[in-house]
Amino acid sequence: MATEQPQPPAAAGQSHESRRHEDRTLVIKGGKICFGQAAVDCTILDVSPHGARVRTDVVIALPEFVILRFNGGGVFACRVQWARGTEARFAFEQPEPLIDATAASAARSALAALPADDLRAAIGTLRSMRFFDDPALAKAAEDAETAYLRFKASLQARIGHSGP
Repeated sequence: MATEQPQPPAAAGQSHESRRHEDRTLVIKGGKICFGQAAVDCTILDVSPHGARVRTDVVIALPEFVILRFNGGGVFACRVQWARGTEARFAFEQPEPLIDATAASAARSALAALPADDLRAAIGTLRSMRFFDDPALAKAAEDAETAYLRFKASLQARIGHSGP
């Protein structure tokens, strides 16, 4: 059981001090710590490129490796760095989230719900009619098109393909 573990050795060229003070983002997001047959609710307090700090409602004994599921997305294989009371810090074993079948299924559904001829076709039609003579409207349409394409690409990445 990993209830009080020291930090793992620092990455090459990176001291414990620099890893400890890396940029952390406050998130306050729900999640689950999964190991064996257990799934313990937690609050994810902060994240960094290398891990996350969480809080549970009760003190639990954690194994060395767990799966951390962020509510609404993101599933990471983690190593327990330390656990004290109801808080624990996890190091991500790989920088990218694991492929989660439930999340991939939701992404497939969302991708299928996008209009078949997509936003680019609609904006292209309006451009051909010189509808965007107003610079603010033209900028808003460009921003919407860019956001749409990023959203579509993110959904495709979540389900593991880069097709149309």
